[in-house]
Amino acid sequence: MNRRFSGPTRWCKVLLVCLLALAAGGCHEDSKPERSRPKRASRELRLPSGESGRLLSKAIDAAGGWEAWQALADVTFVSTLTIFDARGDATSETIFFHKQPLHQGPIVRMESIGLREEILFGYDGRASWMLRGGRWVEDPQEKMFTEFHGMSSAISFGLPFVLAEMDGIKLDYLGREGDEDQHWEKLRVTYAERWRSPIVWAILYFDADSGLIDRVYAQVRAPFLQHQIWLGRWREYREVGGIRQERVRSFYPADASGNPVAGLTAEQLIEHLHFNVGLPQSLFKRPLRAAGGSLALRKSRRLYSEACSGAAWQALAGRSRVHSS
Repeated sequence: MNRRFSGPTRWCKVLLVCLLALAAGGCHEDSKPERSRPKRASRELRLPSGESGRLLSKAIDAAGGWEAWQALADVTFVSTLTIFDARGDATSETIFFHKQPLHQGPIVRMESIGLREEILFGYDGRASWMLRGGRWVEDPQEKMFTEFHGMSSAISFGLPFVLAEMDGIKLDYLGREGDEDQHWEKLRVTYAERWRSPIVWAILYFDADSGLIDRVYAQVRAPFLQHQIWLGRWREYREVGGIRQERVRSFYPADASGNPVAGLTAEQLIEHLHFNVGLPQSLFKRPLRAAGGSLALRKSRRLYSEACSGAAWQALAGRSRVHSS
């Protein structure tokens, strides 16, 4: 027996099929990632004048060279941050998988490893966001430590190369310093407010022989820190993708002269470093707050519901013309 359908019901089903087809097409297009590609060494090396420029040029060459850095588009690595108490015992360990595009300023995405309640943090160059167990974190107190860790890591990664491509930083040469065993050349870096950097300023100590960063003396801004001045030691360099990258960073509270005033407080281990992964740019955009599937599918469901209502049915022909605009 052939069943006859009334006008509205039949056309509602036809409309649903069309809208779902459009939604599927939209989802298909969204599923094609916009992948970053390795960049050629096309950017001009921007060096400050005088001794600052000379020292920065030497440091860039020591770390792999400008062309090697410019050939890299993005990076991923695993960061393990261990906190120690006054007795030197480890009290906490935080592990994140970092994803970062290069040559775009401090843009970052971090995904927790080993936590039952997964943490996802990101900064897109303008604002930060965080999810914990799929829940939006709105309280600044709750995301304070993760944001500090993410932003300081993003700001620090790529030194010294980023000093020649980031706008809004000030470089000052501070001369030489040394002891019986080692000599350094010092460069002060002051970050602009717009970078959202928890590092107010940093003095980079470059080994006078190798040209590599040996230590970083900095003023760090974070409400949960008991000290504002910190000394970081960059250790265990190795070469990855033509770039010499430190594997361990050890941090100590310091006095106004840059000398440690207590024992090891934190240590960051950077491993599983990979360049030119091909990260899609969409990965670093703030996620949509709404749940329930793709935007296209939710829109199609809403339009179907409206179309099947009495008022929408009367204006369906006109709505379809307007929808095409």
